[in-house]
Amino acid sequence: MGNAPDFVWPLGDQLVDGPPPLAAVGVGDLRAANAAAVLGAIRAADLPPRVATLAEATGLSRPTVDVIVDDLIGSGLVEEAAAPPARGLRSPGRPARLFRFRPSAGFVLSVDVRSRMIRAGLADLDGRVVAGRQRAVRAGAGGRARAGAVVAAVNSALEQAGVPAERVCAATVGTPGVVDPDNARIRQADNLEGWADADVAGVLGAALGCPVAVENDANLAALGEHWQGAGTTVREMMFILLGERLGAGIITGGRLLRGHHGAAGEIGFIHFPLPASAGGGSDLPGLRWAGREADVIAAAAAGAPEAVAVLESIGRRLAEGVAPVLLALDPALVVVGTGLFADPALAAAAELVRGAAERQARSLLVDPPEWQLSRLADDAILTGGFRFGLAAVERILSTRPTSLF
Repeated sequence: MGNAPDFVWPLGDQLVDGPPPLAAVGVGDLRAANAAAVLGAIRAADLPPRVATLAEATGLSRPTVDVIVDDLIGSGLVEEAAAPPARGLRSPGRPARLFRFRPSAGFVLSVDVRSRMIRAGLADLDGRVVAGRQRAVRAGAGGRARAGAVVAAVNSALEQAGVPAERVCAATVGTPGVVDPDNARIRQADNLEGWADADVAGVLGAALGCPVAVENDANLAALGEHWQGAGTTVREMMFILLGERLGAGIITGGRLLRGHHGAAGEIGFIHFPLPASAGGGSDLPGLRWAGREADVIAAAAAGAPEAVAVLESIGRRLAEGVAPVLLALDPALVVVGTGLFADPALAAAAELVRGAAERQARSLLVDPPEWQLSRLADDAILTGGFRFGLAAVERILSTRPTSLF
């Protein structure tokens, strides 16, 4: 469908409460609305429905439903389902046609851009992940080279799944830095050389022929955790991305908070307190380590006292730095996620940071939130990218489904 001008990213700043208003209802509009109603009834049914069931659910005539179902089958969104085995006497005549949604009719792509690696994943229209690939990239690679690595990782994921590019309905690129409110460009990415000038949305859109959004990686991690991770039961939460950079994604009222400039959650610019061993105070933004993070984490997981003290200090300093943000937002939950603890053997080290942060927050806040480690671990950003893209596709499916292809 290309980069259609009316394509909307509902989980970005393009707030959408329902279908776009229509000044007049033409035949095409009515047909699209009826197709959306029939498709919605098929997807909502516990068992594959027949035409009569769909007519009753939508209020449309059976001949109209017959025509619409054939259109949906032609688009690939619906297929006929096999009838269950007959019991007892079989009625004469042709068996009733049964229908079901085809989630493999289309796909969404999610990309996680990091300084040394690109990860790409592919999911069907039900959100089931069908492929995943990663590609190494030099930390100092320029923007054009990094954008090329994104395209290569995406093509590899498509090849793995055997899916042609024209079946991709939308793609989301999770990236460090500040993203413009329209989710089209990266405005600032200090840790990736030339990345803000690379126009990765345009490059990937040209390769795929579908709409592409860019979104801050911590924001996507928050969406992913709220959708399928630790935050599924809350409406107010913060996801803290603790790794090669520091950032946060904020969910408030069940929605992603991006801020006026798209920079909400950029906690890496906070001047965090330095540990007492470094003289206290705070002179530089960010939660800075003493270096050699991997060695410290491994030692802490093994119980080395000095390494344990370092990670607990990180947790306390994290809580102290974000305490004013937590006072302002009053979240129910703070989720800490990081690729630094991706190995399950390092779980004890991650718990040191989380536990120290939660204890420190309790001493600073009137109503302290619960602190949890990410349940999605290294997949939080990719999962959020799937959620971001699927929300846009769902809007098409609920208004004009046959236009998706």
